[in-house]
Amino acid sequence: MKKILVLTVALLCYFCTYSQEAKTSDNIPTLIISPRIEVNPHIGLSEGGYYGSDFGATSLYTFLDGTIGEHFSYSMSNHWLSTTPGALYRDPFRSDEADFIDWLTISYNIGGFTFTLGKESILYGNYEIDYADIDQHAEVCSSFWNKSMTYQWGGKVEYCFSDESSTLAFHFASSPFGERPFASKLFCYSLKWSGEYGCFAPIWSANLIEYERGVFVKTLGLGNGFFFDNLSVEFDAMYRHLKYDGDNHEALAVCKVGYTFKDKVELFAKGGYEYFSGIDIFGWEDDFGFIPTDVSLCGGNYAFYGAGVNYYPLRNSDALRLHAVISSNNYSNSLAMSFGATYHFDLTNTIRKHR
Repeated sequence: MKKILVLTVALLCYFCTYSQEAKTSDNIPTLIISPRIEVNPHIGLSEGGYYGSDFGATSLYTFLDGTIGEHFSYSMSNHWLSTTPGALYRDPFRSDEADFIDWLTISYNIGGFTFTLGKESILYGNYEIDYADIDQHAEVCSSFWNKSMTYQWGGKVEYCFSDESSTLAFHFASSPFGERPFASKLFCYSLKWSGEYGCFAPIWSANLIEYERGVFVKTLGLGNGFFFDNLSVEFDAMYRHLKYDGDNHEALAVCKVGYTFKDKVELFAKGGYEYFSGIDIFGWEDDFGFIPTDVSLCGGNYAFYGAGVNYYPLRNSDALRLHAVISSNNYSNSLAMSFGATYHFDLTNTIRKHR
């Protein structure tokens, strides 16, 4: 496995060097540096409620994308800093922990097929997970989004139909329940269908995620997006089942409604409900905070809700985003607020301007 990782990184370095030496701007890779800073105060609503403040999703990311010739492409997202940066580097290349590589892929496309190797998100069929982490607001996301290790090493085959409205994908990857990719011999198998049909854009998937050797978590994800001129509605439904020490099953429903004014101000409201019977399949030991790490310890039913605004103040650009979000849930018995800024600095455009 280590040899595969070294080879993958070496190939990406070669691709980047090759692209930077190319004379045409089309071969210059896109490199975006993205810092995010925010502060999140939490106010308990009654005795026993969660109090405190933190710096939330304050972080530093980079995003690198490029092409080599007509058929090859590559993509990499690195999470360099967080409020606990040591955790990103303490034990990299684990299946059950997040590290400084979110995704790292090399793809080959021919005809309608795309073949991909590397690390990327498990195909959960879920709009909430489809967004880049840096653009999400954790306090108004499901516990599943907050605790699941979605980025895994593996390979994917994808086919885009000739009308480009429908895509089928099969993904084979390491299981988030293992410790080391492939060395743990626990795997994940995913099948996803997505498409765009007028205002309707579905993301549906089915997954088999190995929990123990020969024992699988079965998931069905139905992400449904409805997009109009300025209005968007995203509805995710997910069912998860594991027959382990009893009949353990979980269900998730999340809805987000957003409205955009003149591409500058986005208002949104979001809420969700998670049901658990038996153990929390993806949970770990409880650590009391605003978001539960093990929902089964808070009664087995988790509801969350909130609203916010994203504001893009720069003219003809969405590079800078200012946000304010307020949320609550039935676990923390508190009110969370989040105020912050995210800036996506496109280094590629700066290089082009000075060539």
